[in-house]
Amino acid sequence: MSTSMENASLDGAAERSKTHEPTMIRRPLDHCPACGKSRFQPIVDLDEELVHFLCASCSRCWRVELGFVQRVPPATCDGCPQREQCTQVYLLDHASADAY
Repeated sequence: MSTSMENASLDGAAERSKTHEPTMIRRPLDHCPACGKSRFQPIVDLDEELVHFLCASCSRCWRVELGFVQRVPPATCDGCPQREQCTQVYLLDHASADAY
């Protein structure tokens, strides 16, 4: 036999678990750190079990991990259909950085 106190505590626990359920990240980046646009395509790397986010506006690919955003070097993206385009942008970015 359950008492009203037992029911209250069980109901409270159930209610708390509803509010603290993990949620799926829908949009880990609001905008591209390089160009400021928000047109991302998720790129799944099955070998590494990672998801990168390719900016469709500037062809820069980003990895979001533990609250940090890092640029993905295209040389690490074997089999990605966007690799050639990303490589061109990556080389241009690094050529201009080396000029300074």
